[in-house]
Amino acid sequence: MSIFNSCKLEAPFDEMFDKECNVKPHWKEIYDNLERVGIKQLEQKQTEIDWRLEDNGVTYNIYNDPEGTNRRWNLDPIPFVLENEEWEEISKGLKQRAKLLNLIFKDLYTEQRLIKEGIIPAEIIFGHKGFIPEVFNFENKDYYCMKYYAADISRGPNGKFWVISDKTQSPSGLGYAIENRLTMNSILGDLYPKVEILKIAKFIEDFKIMLKENSSKNNENPLITLLTPGPHNETYFEHSYLSSFLNLTLVQGEDLLEKNNQLWLKSLSGLKKVDAMIRRVDSAYCDPLELRSDSQLGVAGLVNVVRKNNLSMINPIGVGILENIGLNPFMKNIAKFLLNEELILPQIATWWCGQKEELDFVIKNIKTLMIKKINRTDGIEIHIGSDLNDEEIAILVKQIQKNPGYYVGQEIIDFSTIPSFNKGKIEPRNAVIRSFAYLDKNEFKVMPSGLVRVSASKDSLVVSNQKGGTSKDLWILGNNEEFTGFNIFKNRESIDSRLENISTKRAENLFWLGRYLNRAITVARMIRFNLKSMLNINRYDDNTNAKKATKILNISLTHLTMSYPGFLSEKETKPIVEIIDLIQNSYRSGTLSFSLLMLSNINTNVKNLLTMEAWRIFEKMQKEWTAYSKKQIITNREHIDELDKLLIYLMAYKELIDESIFKEQGLILYDIGCKIEISQLLISKLRSLLTNKLDMLLEYDVLDSLLNSYESYNSYRAYYKSSLEMQNVLEFLLFNTKYPKSLIYIIEELLSNLKDLPKEIKNSHLSSFEEPIFKSYSMLKLSNTKKLLEIQDDEFTYKKLDDFLAEISNNLAQTSEELTKTYFSHYNE
Repeated sequence: MSIFNSCKLEAPFDEMFDKECNVKPHWKEIYDNLERVGIKQLEQKQTEIDWRLEDNGVTYNIYNDPEGTNRRWNLDPIPFVLENEEWEEISKGLKQRAKLLNLIFKDLYTEQRLIKEGIIPAEIIFGHKGFIPEVFNFENKDYYCMKYYAADISRGPNGKFWVISDKTQSPSGLGYAIENRLTMNSILGDLYPKVEILKIAKFIEDFKIMLKENSSKNNENPLITLLTPGPHNETYFEHSYLSSFLNLTLVQGEDLLEKNNQLWLKSLSGLKKVDAMIRRVDSAYCDPLELRSDSQLGVAGLVNVVRKNNLSMINPIGVGILENIGLNPFMKNIAKFLLNEELILPQIATWWCGQKEELDFVIKNIKTLMIKKINRTDGIEIHIGSDLNDEEIAILVKQIQKNPGYYVGQEIIDFSTIPSFNKGKIEPRNAVIRSFAYLDKNEFKVMPSGLVRVSASKDSLVVSNQKGGTSKDLWILGNNEEFTGFNIFKNRESIDSRLENISTKRAENLFWLGRYLNRAITVARMIRFNLKSMLNINRYDDNTNAKKATKILNISLTHLTMSYPGFLSEKETKPIVEIIDLIQNSYRSGTLSFSLLMLSNINTNVKNLLTMEAWRIFEKMQKEWTAYSKKQIITNREHIDELDKLLIYLMAYKELIDESIFKEQGLILYDIGCKIEISQLLISKLRSLLTNKLDMLLEYDVLDSLLNSYESYNSYRAYYKSSLEMQNVLEFLLFNTKYPKSLIYIIEELLSNLKDLPKEIKNSHLSSFEEPIFKSYSMLKLSNTKKLLEIQDDEFTYKKLDDFLAEISNNLAQTSEELTKTYFSHYNE
């Protein structure tokens, strides 16, 4: 029995079957192989594909998804297959369209002949948010050049491919297309052993060469960046992937600085001139100085850098106007005017509502059309007339009549269907191909493949990853000349990864990763210890001291978390209520949940540096903690169990960070952050627990609690066989040079780490961030417990100890501040 069941052609055109349900010749090899392997082996291959994609961390961010934003990328084991001859014709059409769009781009920002001679209504251009007046008529006319282009195409009911939309602003999908091909290569030999397809290696390598050649001043070693909106963007995986694959420096707006009409990358060793940029931030958000003032994604002064021709940008600011579907009705006339040619690839019939005749037509035929806004930035809103009731149509008509120039009507076309493997069945699905091209000198080169996206259901006309669709690899049958340079998929150029060259943003993220991770661990331990102590008070016959010790511990917890007033409040609050709030309240600064939220934000920013195991552990921890935090009624025992689990996850995550990142990637910044935070938290505990004079029994309980909450009790016993004494505990935690958790040990290592950071002037003098730590180290070396514990009979506070610890704490804070000024803010450059 055929795995395709019976042939049911539900669409006017099917890619695999003709109208008589015969398999088309170019699909025959694929069809026979699928029949040979059967559903079970196809399921095994789907599992292998899923595993490979997950193992490589291929994800797509779904906005406002209750299941989480990071979703695994989906790839169908059945490819989309085209003959080479047909693809050649499609490529000609894509090259022509890219060339035409480039001419439109240059005209709209310079002479504007298309508007002056009435080829395009002015309202379509000036009413579209993609037109950026700030980049109009630059002296350097070469600026107006679109070097990278993508188009969504699909086959219509007549068997011809149609252009659905143009992608010029910051075309996405190339990284996913490459990963799809690499993944499909892994199963090609098993599923389709005799099928020959065109390779994409040469296109990718030539694309890299184009990037280098287009760098400003044509440096031999240009610094080429990829500007990303950040890890919350839907295609951030691709930004990270392409930056690695194409040897680019991945940056966010905060990594860059405009100075003297040049663009600079803020690195640990100072400012480095940027030569070229691939832009994945929409034009309007690129420069808060000249464009959108509320943007936090761009770089102030970036427009002036390109105005002065000091940066090659792919694609230029302003090119988003070409994505305006209001241009579609006029493209035939534009092609005749600028090229004196007919369009090779047809478009979906489109009516711009800014003209009365077209407006009347759209309103009259609204039930048979799709209604779209010309501004993509207003949200991708598609109204399919046949899906709307009379009331909804009336509302839509009013909206169109109010602002007719903002709307178009488009013909509803049934896309061709393609066999797709879904939940153990092969079913037809609508599909759209995203093709890619780049400008090589004066001609566009088209990638001999593409990213195929497939609808989520059989009857859906909307093909979108955000709507739950899947993807396919596009195979062009044939055997192109193998790329003989080297295997770009295995041998990538070596990247200069010296410590001084890492970006400011990465350095800062790693620094705060160390701080927030250790803050979360320390706070979780202290809360767990305090909660256990509170629950065990009534175990003792005489619990007077236990109650006093618990009160001291809880006050110490408030100081540790700085969640004031907390246990210092004059209001009567049940201690257990405050403890639970310190665990679960993510809106209160200093709580455990708040620290985990901050840690989560940092984790997202450094995710591309970590191993897959670290990702999974953090995501599993986050998911379980979120579920726990939402529970309304929970026992004290469960609170402790959740804290135990959290600590196990955090410690495993901490260990994997040490394995994931090497020193030259910035691990030293992470270590410095760890040591500053651990030192500050230890000092906070010592000041709140040991600087007040207590009676002997209470002091014993507090010392016991301090060592246990710092996970140091057993280590202390290995050094001191006697019972707990104030002088010994202080000696152990402050001055023991052999104990890795003592303050002097941490400060000494911190001083060593700071020396390894790049300094502007290499000499024997201490830098501004080394000096405070050196002072602290000297203080520890020159002091002793006997001096610090000197106290008069009428005094109740170890003032020398408190002042001593306070000064070291201030020195640590000063070091953190000076590090920020020197490496993260670049305030003096």
